Amino acid sequence: MRTTMVTGASRGIGLELVRQSLERGDRVVAVTRSAAPPLDALVRAHGDRLVHVIADLGDEAAIIRSRAEVAGRVDGIDLLVNNAGLYSTRVRSWNPDATRLDTVTQQELVEIFRVNAAGPIVLVRHYLDLLRRGSRILNISSLSGSVGAKTSAGDYAYSASKAALNIMTRALAAELAPRGIIVIAITPGWVRTEMGGADASLGPEESVRGMLAVAGRLTAADAGRFVDYAGEDQPW
Repeated sequence: MRTTMVTGASRGIGLELVRQSLERGDRVVAVTRSAAPPLDALVRAHGDRLVHVIADLGDEAAIIRSRAEVAGRVDGIDLLVNNAGLYSTRVRSWNPDATRLDTVTQQELVEIFRVNAAGPIVLVRHYLDLLRRGSRILNISSLSGSVGAKTSAGDYAYSASKAALNIMTRALAAELAPRGIIVIAITPGWVRTEMGGADASLGPEESVRGMLAVAGRLTAADAGRFVDYAGEDQPW
């Protein structure tokens, strides 16, 4: 049975990733920062095929504890989706004014970097023994993190954290390629979630369906790419 691990699984894209992975027959490890009532019904419906773990991805000790909790529940991870992320410590939905020059603080920058950029890499470090040859890692990025596409002001914390995730994706892809593990950065598009807002152009069902399809057709030659949910290359 294929095992998929999803971080940031309590709502939005992460929750939809859990749903669709279960629907296609996967065993799923769902990681959330705190209690997640929407997952409770899925746990009751799918029993042992859904393992729910609570861990703050900004806290390395919590990641280590989660690894110990997962030990013995699954024998390996075939697909890891690093989806957990914060837009801002002050607002939850998209708003480029969240961190402008007159509002940005060091505390805000550090917290967003800790979760969005450091979290995925530290998670991979501690779960590496569960990733097998042929495993895929999708780091959920954003066009906001594209240096080439960035022409607007603001969004310092979120944009910079996703740009940092992109460069670490490239490094991770190179390091794990000899192990047969494929790593890419992927943007889900502008999705109608709490973060994306009601005016977003894409539903979570379509975005997730596309990303899972991309994951399924990855080959070694794709390692280190930055693509969208349809598999199209994006500007770095």
